Amino acid sequence: MIRISTFILVISLFSSFTEGQTVSTFLTGSGLNGPDGFTIDTTGNLIVANWGGGSGTTVLKITPDASVIVIDSTSDAPDGLAFDSAGYLYISDYNSGKITRTSPAGVKTDFATGLNHPSALAFDNEWNLYVSNYGGGTVSKITPGGSVSVFASGFSGPIGLVFDPDGNLYVSNYNTGIVNKVTPNGIVTVFATVPNPSTSRIQYLARGQSGNLYLPAYGHHKIYKISPAGNVTVLAGTGVSGGKDGPADSAQFNGPNSIALTAEGNLFVSEYNANRIRLITGVEFPVGIKDRGPSPSSGFILEKNFPNPFRDRTYLFVHAFRPGSILIQITTSRGDAAGCIERSVSEGDHLIPVDNFGLSGGICYATLWSEGRCWGTLRLLVRP
Repeated sequence: MIRISTFILVISLFSSFTEGQTVSTFLTGSGLNGPDGFTIDTTGNLIVANWGGGSGTTVLKITPDASVIVIDSTSDAPDGLAFDSAGYLYISDYNSGKITRTSPAGVKTDFATGLNHPSALAFDNEWNLYVSNYGGGTVSKITPGGSVSVFASGFSGPIGLVFDPDGNLYVSNYNTGIVNKVTPNGIVTVFATVPNPSTSRIQYLARGQSGNLYLPAYGHHKIYKISPAGNVTVLAGTGVSGGKDGPADSAQFNGPNSIALTAEGNLFVSEYNANRIRLITGVEFPVGIKDRGPSPSSGFILEKNFPNPFRDRTYLFVHAFRPGSILIQITTSRGDAAGCIERSVSEGDHLIPVDNFGLSGGICYATLWSEGRCWGTLRLLVRP
């Protein structure tokens, strides 16, 4: 999000990768016009708002194979994007100060009005929608019924919003390079400050299941990683403007602004200046993986499950490096046993169906055992 106006221009993992990230170019041009806010739908499509210097009107759907589809052309400088649990897409219109809502069938209506240059969007666990008001220095809370109130204030060019599992909201400040932490009852503290903050022009936020935050700095041409303790390091980018792909520590960016984390643990990054989208691979473990267990080179890998979330049945992806007998134990979030599955597997890949064992909703865990040894645990999400 680049501001040229009277304003100054702007599921739990226990580990993440610390090296080996690679940057590649995912898409250039192809309808991109000052790409800004990102979100990802349930089938892995990237949804992109074309802010276009404040004159953009379109929202794009970009498939995993980089095909581009215009899904909205009536927005007024679309900025933030978010989906609710029913699949409705919410769009913040920066110029008109409203939030629109589009149904899965494509019917678009106004959801809330009277906001001050609304930017990023984020839902809490009760599906209240939070909006950063870039123009007003506030964050608004909108109930599912559309009632608007001020949740927190005192920010300077707030843009990025992301929640942690405890309900704390993180807010990036474009003008100051500060990321604030806001408790559920609205208490604001400084969580982290990026290096050379006055020139950073920090933008949107993403949070991995490791607890790390990821943050593009438009002014630094870098992507920062912020640990759960608030320590700031460079994830990718040399600081020189450019488009060089390759290892993250030697790659170049040109005005990165939005960011989204995929289920595979990769990061999409938009480059406002270049009308380009980059992909950083190997940032986090895939969604659902809680613990990879011991080295699997002579054993088994519990890779992922699909769909996730699921209601009646999901499928576990298991790779066996050798034949053997495995047991998959399903436990609730409280640690209670819900069921188990036993299989004799040959060397190779296996797709193992798992029913919900009568669970009505929430989090459960699938743990792979063989010969008395744990080979990994996945976090599964069960729809109510």
